[in-house]
Amino acid sequence: MRIAGLSTTAPSPGFASLVVFLSASIWGLYWVPLRYLNSQGIEGGWAVALLNLPAALVLAGVFIAQWQQQRHYLKHAVIIGFFTGLGLALYTCGILYSSVVRVTLLFYVTPVWATLIGIVWLGERAGWQRWAAIGIGLLGLLLLVSAGEGAMPLNIGDAFALLSGMAWAIGAAMIKRYDDVPLAGMNMFQFLFTALLAVLLGSAAVSMPFASEMLLRAIPAAALVSVLIILPSVWVIFWAQKFLFPGRAGLLMMSEVLVAVVSASIFLPQEQLSWLEWGGAALIISACLIEVLATPSEAPMPQRLG
Repeated sequence: MRIAGLSTTAPSPGFASLVVFLSASIWGLYWVPLRYLNSQGIEGGWAVALLNLPAALVLAGVFIAQWQQQRHYLKHAVIIGFFTGLGLALYTCGILYSSVVRVTLLFYVTPVWATLIGIVWLGERAGWQRWAAIGIGLLGLLLLVSAGEGAMPLNIGDAFALLSGMAWAIGAAMIKRYDDVPLAGMNMFQFLFTALLAVLLGSAAVSMPFASEMLLRAIPAAALVSVLIILPSVWVIFWAQKFLFPGRAGLLMMSEVLVAVVSASIFLPQEQLSWLEWGGAALIISACLIEVLATPSEAPMPQRLG
């Protein structure tokens, strides 16, 4: 299998799983630049767009340079980019309008949607280890959610978060099913759709003034974060998901929950963790470990349906 920018041979499931786990951990800090830009007067979806457009522009150069290869996969690249971009737009807007911890937890109902999609669409066979890992992971999320009442009431950001997991699960299944789509194309469209849809969602949710002066001042710092941190982490997650079933990838991406919960509890006083919530975080780690250790060294590729 040819994969632009990385190894041309399929990695071991363990290596691909480690890549997803570590890269998703970086996403646990996504809230930091978003909240910072918001505090500087850059409202809602404009902050999301500022963190995604620079990466899209970099990838556009790669996409154009590889046009002869990319054009054969254009339709699937656009569809994958739309669903993954919608998932990230919903998620990042959710972070701006609600509690960081709650939004992250609601997004991570993803493994349930992803496993169901994998069974129905990809012909995935989920063994008892997968269901046990999902059960333990969801129990951990339940403990985190029910351990105490948040300072912020339920709002549009929470609805965005729940829907984001569904959209991301669909996109992840498409990455796995159409695993010959070059990374540059699907990543470029993902960043573009994330920026565009975030602005549209933000405008629909709240009044979102366009502050051109503030946007211009924030471009250099936002571009560095976008190109040097967000782009590499998204790229390698998309690469690894070519080799992993969506349910497994969704479980491994729960590492983001831990980083988001811990960092938010440290830097946001209203989101301190109780001992019960720490117990939930421990269960999430356990779910990921069960999933990784139960996977054979060579996982069979799924049968393509249709």
